[in-house]
Formats: sequence, C-alpha cells, structure tokens
Amino acid sequence: MTTLYSDDAVAIIGVSFRLPQCSNWRELIDILADGRDCIRPIPESRVVNTGQVLTGNEKEGGWLDEITGFDHRYFGIALSEAEYIDPRQRIGLQLATEAIVNAGYTLKELSDARTAVLVAAHGGPHPDLFQSLSVQGKANPFAFIGSLHAFSAGRIAYLLDLRGPVYAIDTGCSSFLVALHEARNKILTGEADFALVGGCELVLGTLPQRSENSSGLGVESTTDRCRPFDAMADGAGFGEGGGFVLLKRLSRAHQDNDVIHAVIRGSAINHDGGRSNGITAPSSIAQTEVITAAWHQAGVTATDIGYIEAHGTGTKIGDPIEVQGLVDTFAAYGVQQEPCVISSVKSNFGHLSGMAGLAGLVRIIAQFRTGQIFPTAHFQQLNPLCRSTEELPIRVSSSCEPWPRQGQRPYCAGISGFGLSGTNVHLVVEEAPSTLRHKKYEINERLVLISAQTTQDLSTYLSAITNALSSTEASIDEIADILMLGREHFPYRWSCVASSVSHLVQQLTNHGSISLSSPSSSLSVGLIFDECSPIDIQLLMKRGETFPAFHRVIKQAENLCSRKTWTLRQRWIIWLLGHHAVLTAFGVTIDLLLAYGVGKLAAQVVDGGLEFVDALRLADELVTDSTFDHQRLQTLLQEQVELCLVRFSRCGELATAINTLGYQSYDSERSLLTLLGDWFVNGANLDWQQGCERKINCRIELPFAPFVVTYCWPETIENPAMVSDVVPHTSISNSGENVEEILLTQVREVLKEPKLTLDDDFFAAGGNSLNGEQLVVRLNAALGTDLKLMDLLDCLDLNEFYQLVKDNVQLSSVSTTPEMETRNNEHVLSGQQLAIWAATEIADESGAYNVPAVLLINAEADVAWLEKTLTELVSQQLMLRCSLEYNEQGVNPVIHPPMPVKLVHSEVDLTKYTIATGMPVLTQRLRQMVEAPLSPYGIPPTRFELLQVNFSDGVRQALLLNFHHLFFDGWSWRLVLAALSGGKISPPVNDYLNYAMEQYTLLESEQGRKLEAFWYEYLANIPILLLPCDGEGGTASDLRGANLPVMISKDVTERLRLIAMNSRVTVQMLMLTTWVALQWQISAQRDICVAMPVANRQLKDENTIGCYVNTVIVRAQLDPHQPFHIVLNAVRQASLSAISHSAFPADRIQKLMANTPYHLTMFDFQNDVDPIRVLGGNGAAVELLDVDPNGAKYPLNLTCIEYGDELQARLEYSASLFSQDTVSRWLNIYIDALTRLMTLGEETTLCVLFDGQDDVLSDIPDFQF
Repeated sequence: MTTLYSDDAVAIIGVSFRLPQCSNWRELIDILADGRDCIRPIPESRVVNTGQVLTGNEKEGGWLDEITGFDHRYFGIALSEAEYIDPRQRIGLQLATEAIVNAGYTLKELSDARTAVLVAAHGGPHPDLFQSLSVQGKANPFAFIGSLHAFSAGRIAYLLDLRGPVYAIDTGCSSFLVALHEARNKILTGEADFALVGGCELVLGTLPQRSENSSGLGVESTTDRCRPFDAMADGAGFGEGGGFVLLKRLSRAHQDNDVIHAVIRGSAINHDGGRSNGITAPSSIAQTEVITAAWHQAGVTATDIGYIEAHGTGTKIGDPIEVQGLVDTFAAYGVQQEPCVISSVKSNFGHLSGMAGLAGLVRIIAQFRTGQIFPTAHFQQLNPLCRSTEELPIRVSSSCEPWPRQGQRPYCAGISGFGLSGTNVHLVVEEAPSTLRHKKYEINERLVLISAQTTQDLSTYLSAITNALSSTEASIDEIADILMLGREHFPYRWSCVASSVSHLVQQLTNHGSISLSSPSSSLSVGLIFDECSPIDIQLLMKRGETFPAFHRVIKQAENLCSRKTWTLRQRWIIWLLGHHAVLTAFGVTIDLLLAYGVGKLAAQVVDGGLEFVDALRLADELVTDSTFDHQRLQTLLQEQVELCLVRFSRCGELATAINTLGYQSYDSERSLLTLLGDWFVNGANLDWQQGCERKINCRIELPFAPFVVTYCWPETIENPAMVSDVVPHTSISNSGENVEEILLTQVREVLKEPKLTLDDDFFAAGGNSLNGEQLVVRLNAALGTDLKLMDLLDCLDLNEFYQLVKDNVQLSSVSTTPEMETRNNEHVLSGQQLAIWAATEIADESGAYNVPAVLLINAEADVAWLEKTLTELVSQQLMLRCSLEYNEQGVNPVIHPPMPVKLVHSEVDLTKYTIATGMPVLTQRLRQMVEAPLSPYGIPPTRFELLQVNFSDGVRQALLLNFHHLFFDGWSWRLVLAALSGGKISPPVNDYLNYAMEQYTLLESEQGRKLEAFWYEYLANIPILLLPCDGEGGTASDLRGANLPVMISKDVTERLRLIAMNSRVTVQMLMLTTWVALQWQISAQRDICVAMPVANRQLKDENTIGCYVNTVIVRAQLDPHQPFHIVLNAVRQASLSAISHSAFPADRIQKLMANTPYHLTMFDFQNDVDPIRVLGGNGAAVELLDVDPNGAKYPLNLTCIEYGDELQARLEYSASLFSQDTVSRWLNIYIDALTRLMTLGEETTLCVLFDGQDDVLSDIPDFQF
C-alpha cells in the first residue's frame, strides 16, 4: 500500500444523507445490521401532501416519508418560487448544507475557498416536477428553471456562494460515483480546495404500477425488491434518497484536524464500448478493467480489499456478469487465503438510480464506524448462473459479522457503479487512519453557544447535542469551538459556561428549566470604572489566559513597568483596561462610560486623553474627590433606558450609588464568559472570531440546528388518475366554488397562511377577534350567511367552523345590496368622521388627531422614486386629496384634483450627538414636528417631508408622513407602507365617499333601527367612571397629552400568546380584560365601560384609504372575587357583542350616552401590520420610528401594536388630569397584574391579581418604560 498521507488521497470530511426510514448514522446502522427490508407501500402522508390518487395497483418501493417540506426562508427563496423547484433540488440543497455543517465548517468558510459542486443529475425514468405540472403550472415563470438538471448544481453554488467548478453529471446508475471520481480529480489537480458531491433521487409523477404482462426478462422485480446475487432474484426494485459528501485533500485534512469519515485512495472510469451485447447490457471485461485500474491507482492488491460494495441490482443476467468481472479481477492477483465479502445495499433500500453509489458509500462508512460487515437482505442461496461458491474468491455476506483487521492496517473497501449507459466506475475507499483522530485536551472554562430558528427547534437541538455528547471523545474545547465558530447563529439561543464535557452535559440535561429567549434588536452597554478594588495578580493572569485582548494589555503594562512592582491601583487600571479591550475585541460598542476615582484614569486612556504609561504613573498619586453628584448620575442614567451596565467591583462607591438608584448592573467578576453568553442569548451579534482570536483547532462531528420546513408544493400538479368519475360538491351562487373552498380561500388570505387546512386552529394560526371579524364579513358577503364573530371564536378548529358555516349556507341565490350610485356634489361625512370633526371643533388646537409616521433611512433616499410612488398613491386614493368645506347644508368633503407630490426638504441639526446617542433626541424632535395641527379645511391635510439629519458621525434621512384622522386610519398604513416597500396595490373597489353614503342609507333602514335599539339597551344607565385626578380636572376640549412607552419582551409576548391559545381567546382579549380590571382597581367601580376601536371594513374596503375605524363601547360587570377566567369570558362576550354591532357609527353612540367619552378610557389593539424593512426604490434599509403625538383623545388610552413578531405598547394620558407619577403607578399595577397572571394562572381572582404585595412577584424584569 502507499504512504499514509500520500498526495493522491482525498478525504471525505462531511457526510449527509436521507434514505428510506433513516437520516442519521444510528438509524442507518440499525437497519443495515438487522438486514432490514425498507421496501413498502407509499406512505399515506406522502400521498396526501403531494395530491396523488391511488389506484390500488401501485408498486412498493424504498419511499422517503416526506418530500414537500423545505426551508425556503433560510435560503432566501420566495415560497412562490420554491414551490416550482423540483423537490430533488430542494432536498439536495438542504443536504449539501448539512454536509458542510457536518464537517464543522460554516458556509462562509467554503465561500472563501475554491469549492466545486458536482451533482449526480436525475436522469429518469421518472419525470421531473415540470413534466408533472398542468398547462397552467408549466406557464409559471419559475417552473422551467425549477426542473433544469443544470440547476441542481448551479442553484447550490449560487445560494451557498460557492465559486469553483460546478456542473451536473448523468451517466445513469453510476452518476454519483462518476461525480465522486471527477471531484477527486478536481482536488488532486489543484482546481478545487473542497468539493461537494451528491444529489437526490425521487419518484415523481404517476406512481409506478404493477403490470400483469411482465416480460420476465428479470429487469424489474415482480416483488418490488432487489435480491442481489440470490437465486430468487428477478430484477430491481426502485428506491429514493439522496445525500452529499464534502471532499478535501487528505494531507490538508490531516493538517487542519478535520473530521475524516473515510479516504478515497483511488478511482477509475471507463465505458463498455462495443464489448457488450447491447448498449444497456453490462460487460464483465470492462468491469474487470475499471476495477483493476482503480486498485492500481490506489496502490492496493486483492489481499488489501476486505469488502466490496457491488452494483448488485438483483437482475438475472447483471449479477452473474458482475460476479464474473470480480472473479477475473481477483484471478490476476493469484489465490486468496480468504474470499472477499461482497454485498449490495440495494437489498435494503432498492435501486436509487443515479444516487445508488451514495447509498453504497454510506454503508461502507457505517461498516468502518462499527467494525462490522452487514448482511445482504433477502440473500439465501447464490444465483445458479454464478460459479459455484467453492470456485469463487468472493462470498456474499449473509449475516452481521465482525470485519477482521489485517494487522494494524485500516479497513479497505471497493465500490462499483455500472451505468445503464455503459459508463463504469470503481473507487477504493479506506477507513480514516487512527492517527487522524482528534486529540483530547481541556483548558479553562469555555463558553458554549447553541441556537436554532425557533424555540421548539432549539429545544430539540439541545436534546440532540446532549445525546451526541454521551459517546463523544471530543474535549470541551473542541465542542465549544465548533458550536461557537463552526456554526451559523440563529435567532433563538442558549448558552452556558462549562469546564468539562460532563459539566456541559449536566447543564444541557437541565435545559428545560432555562429560559429560551429570542433576540432583542440591539445591545447598549455601559461600563462602570469605579474606585480601586483589590485585584490579585493571579486573577489578572488567568483572565489573560482566557482572552487574548486582555493578555495584550498585560503585556503592554509589563513593557512599561515590572509586574513585581505593580501596586494595587496599577493592577486595578490594568483590570479595567483589559476588560475594555476584551469587549471591544468582541465588537461591543460602549455607549456610556461612568468613571470615579482611579477609574477616571482608565477612562481617560480609553478616550485617548491620557497615555497608558501616564495612567500607571499617576495611579498612586491621585486623590479621590469625596464629593459625589448623585443627581447628575441619575439624570445621566435616565437618558439610557435600555442600558446594560457592567461593573468591575462589587463594593465601589459608584456601583453602590447606581444600585441605590434602582439600576441593576452586571458583575464581571462572576464570569465574563457568562456575560458574553447572556448578551448572545438576548440577541447580540458578537464577533466571536475576532474576540477569541483563533481558528477551530479540531473539527468534530456534532448535530446541527434543524431546518424549519414549510409545506412547499404547487397546486397545479396534473394527475391523470384524478380525471375520473368525481362527484362534484354542491355549488352556491354563481361562483362554482364549494363552501369548503370558499372558507379556506378566505381564511388563508386573511391570515396570510396559504397552506392552512380545516384541521388547523384559527387561533394557533394567528387568528384573533380583529381578523376574525374580517373573515366573518368576507364569508357573509360570499355565502349570504349571517355569521357572527362569536360563531368563529367558539369553534375549536376550522373544521368545526366549516360544519357551522355549511349548515348556515342558503342554497338560494345570495341577495346583495344594490351598488350605491355616487351622487355628484352630494358627498356626506361618515359617522366616524362626524365624531372626529365635532371633537376637533370644540377642542383647542392640537395634533391629537394627526396620524403620523417617520421612516429612518440608512442610505440616501431615491427621491424621484418616492415622489412618483406617493403621487400614484394620492392619485389612486380619494381621501389623500380630500378636505372639508362649509356650505348651506353644513360641512362636506371636497375632492381635489390629483397633483404631483413634491417632498419638502429640511434639515435637523444634531451635530452635538453621535448617531447612537442622538436617536432619543431625534425621536423627541420629530414628535414635536408631527404635533403641529393639520387643518382639514382648504387644501388636503397631508404632509410629505424628507429630512436630512446631521449627526457628528454621519448623516441619516427621515421620511415624515402625516395625515388627518378624518381621512386616514390605522389600517390605511398597510397600503401606504406596502407601496413604499415596492408592492403593487390593487385599485380601490369602493371609494370612501360611497361608503359614507352606504352608511347613511343603512342607518335610515330597518337594520339601522335595530342597531340603534341594541346600543340604546346596551348603554342604558351607563355609569360615569370616576378616575382620581391630580389637578382640578380637564374638559372635553382639552386634548393636551403625554405618553409612556412600554417595551414588552418577546419572551413575555410568547407566554401571553400561549395563555391566550390555551384559553381559546386572543392576546388582545387577555390585555383588554386586565385593562378593564385595572379600572376596577383604580375606581372601585364594578360596572366598567371601555372604548375600543374596530377596523369596520368589508372585503371591498380593504384597498381603500379612509377613516373606517369605529369606536365601540365594551361594557362588563366585574366581580373581583371571581377567578380571572370567568372575568375574561364576561369581557369576551361583551366585546364580541359590541364588535358584532360595530356598523353603528361613533357619533350615534355618543348621542345615546348620557355623558361624553371623556369619562371613558380606551383600549386600542392593532395587529397584522407588516413591518417595512426596505424602500422599494433603491432597497435602502428603513426603520419605523415611534413618533405618535402626545394628544389625549381619552383620559387614558392604552395602545398595543403587533408589529411583526413584536408587541409594542404605550399609555397615552391627559396631562391636564393626571401627573406622570400617577400614570406610571397605574401602569406598574397593570404590568404587575399581567406578570402575576403568567405566574399564578387563570384560576386566581382579581383580588389576588391586584393584591400588590411583593411576596408573589417583587420586580418586573421583562417590561421597561
């Protein structure tokens, strides 16, 4: 044999595979060791998910369970495109990624190297996805390229940014092994540093059917099973599967301490030429030649080969020819002492066509891992067409047996692939030598980082790592390095500090008790450089051993003065500067540096005002000022709301003062690694490579975070079996659609979940009372039903709701209200507009009814595109060019002709601040700008302004938009933001002027009189809410206000959603009920009324800007001694009843009330707002700032907004009625009650919930305001 690390050897350093009933080594080994038959009928779930129709005559095969799932978001592919990518390519893309991660590399590392991608392209006989599509599906622009064979390699290279040789190979059954041979050559010739080789084989289209007219030629098995070399063999059965391997030159892999699964010693390829009886017939002569050539190149002889993974398809003629080729090969090397064992994994999984070689290769590696040779499934007696057993230098494995070693040599095996096209290939594969295995060493504590894309996947991932570590030989250093530097970091995270593998396993085992948090948006850090504290020299040295940046500070100090002479104060300065250097190395930006005493010298070094040597010299001369300005400290900290303070002394005067003021700080003495881990868990993206200043010393094999798969299958699959006698569903109206189709279509559109089924829960899919009302309105319009929101919310799932809807459908034609004819010059205001107009008329000038938004732009805005987009929007939407005018009949709306929008340009001077420190100042300045009243008279009350904001360290732009609430509501922002993000907005179906006339007609009808009767009874004897005021009290005309923002963590938001889902309510209802209960707590009244806005839009109004939102009254009777869930149900019933009658406008409701709405509080919950991340023009990143004006339309107004995954809230209040201290106290009570609810559960009473004692919950860590 050749030298151990010869240059002509290539290492397999990464492996991934998905085969029938197995996708990891443990599952694969169990199947192979048992000789298990994985051939079976197609799984029922697979049939359902792919829309197949069974005939009852389908062949069995080696089916994969699932082929419709794909993590399109991870790869940045839109679902609309991903659905039309052949599933072979989708699965292959994920498997290629898994092979890279299995090797312990990140995608970026391979992107920076020359990485080849060679894919065994699907060559038939089963169709591509494109061929299975209907005519309509094939017309989709993504359909054609989604199935092109060249894209199977090209798409991987494009999405993973791999830049070496990339192509697909199709030689039939030998495709994978040929690709492996070619990849090996790419590496050995220096054309590539790495090579990804693999693919995926699936059976798509019409399912293979059994034929009664079998030719009996022994090509296709009548039992659907491969029986390689067996007397009962009658042909091949099919299988599915795929995988990838990552290759690298062996010498480099050894040098880099890579994981090595196996070594490719040699390979050869040839063609039958004219030596066979036909192009599809094999040639034993050609097979002997290719095997001999591969062995020669590998430098091995017949005695070195302990096992051969044969092509072994189980055909009557093919197997004997292959045996003959092997016999002739061995004959050239003389008589063997022991026959070589052969087998074929096709007996377990079926024939995977072009990917058959991958299944054989992973079998060989599995045998290397276990030191065993696995049995050949179904083998009982040798095919009689082969020579007798006594004459053969080979034998077929029939049981699981130990693989004997030849001295100290590694195991060596051959693997053959003989393509139907006549292309033959053979490779020599060797076990990784034991000298290549990683060395075990452990030093110090290590930070372990683990992350996944969802909370559930993180928990699964933690368990997988725990199981893997139970049998690992790796050290804690190797494990920590891979998880920190060799893995991509996802949003949901966990970390710990471990001193050994057993210590890590202990913490992983208990991970269920650890909070799994999703990341926050940013990290704001402040350092406390305090007066001197004693620091031992050994502690300094230990910290320097852990962090290279700290070590450099120590070395710098040693160059300035001898370590033996360091005084207490000098060691303290080194301690502070060392930690500052470490945090900076990890990419942490220090937003605030507080210094006192000797700490001021270190702070001056950081700021550049003092040299390190001078700080050390002055350390013992400094006299600490005994005076301490606590008031200035408090003012400084109040400006930094979300600051994470890090202290370096437990007893310093500065740290003590900060603690006295109620601010928490992190003690770095406990563990700087723990601090970094906490920041990681909370979303900080630190530079681990730079902070650790090292590369991975030894790659090891560890599990990786699972993909988050989405159902991904086109709805335009053409299935001939479906063209049969199908009983049509009962249709309604003139649409031809059935009730189920209409229901699913509407609920999918409302929830933006295109793959929902009747088995899904409306709540679990993101439903709530707001979009629930929208769904009910749509269904009533489409089906002529009289459904109520309560009907939907009382159903456990959509299937139950479907049954209810079906029972209520009227099969007669749906009666519709005639379209309202727009009467020129007779426009009227809606009831909502009249209520707002009346409030603004009697109020002092205020911006309370302004509806503003400001987008902070992180690049230069495309002004031309912005003006064009806004001009089109204004031209399309009447309410954006509407104002009011007085006439003889009163006040009426006036529509102005379309005019081009020209942005007003202005500047904001914030050069005293950096971008980081100036954002709070900018937000306050913008809030003052948007508070300027917009007059609804004359010209349209709109404001379009582009601000240039000048900071000391850069320039930002801000797009300011402001509209009057008379013509614009919260829903309208969806249309504006969608347009600004580049989306296409459909023209309005019904303009707002028609809506106002329709509302007027409705109120004059019998239905309007019923609505009035409901509200008259609902509001009878309504009490006046007595809120304790701090001042002399305000009036209805006083709209001066202020607000307190509330930041609710994602963890708390998720816990609220979980409680809501378990209670069959929404987060909105939970928070509303707690808000109602707060009124009882404040006023001691039990008959509580709260104002609540509702969207009030029908389907035809969804693309129209206007003031559709209506304010209804939720009235509930509370008993504080009842459990919370009973109070919750009472509020739920009251709110749903009010929402069901929301067509009665706010001005009419006010007239029915004996008092004004200024005796009420408001609860406003908005959701389904799609976050805007970029502008559509030049793709500039944008951030939506919170600049709502400080107007008080109600004494108290709690507004909650679900913006993407976030839950934001703020409490607006009348500054003339209440002081900030009072409102802050009430807000604390409300937040405390919500937090207690998560702790105590829904069985607790209101009395306990609002008890106020600190023995239940003394602090509220998840809310900051």
